[in-house]
Amino acid sequence: MRKLYGLVIAAFVVSSFAFIGCTKHPNEEQKQALEEQKQATVAAEQTLEDRQREKSRLESELNKKNKELQDTKDELATVKQRVAEME
Repeated sequence: MRKLYGLVIAAFVVSSFAFIGCTKHPNEEQKQALEEQKQATVAAEQTLEDRQREKSRLESELNKKNKELQDTKDELATVKQRVAEME
């Protein structure tokens, strides 16, 4: 995800350099391109945050399921031990 963020920033910088002219003030086309790049950056950052939250949620769910699995294995071992003692 950091790569995505880095790529977006790099693309923003590179495209900004491509639109730099010899004048002191940007023209309308340059302003529009800059605004589009800003919007793309904001969208990419939002996507990154969404993916990070989803990853965190899934990791939490996985940890919970792994704990349930371990508890079930422990219970199975206990039951097997009791059955063996009864025989």
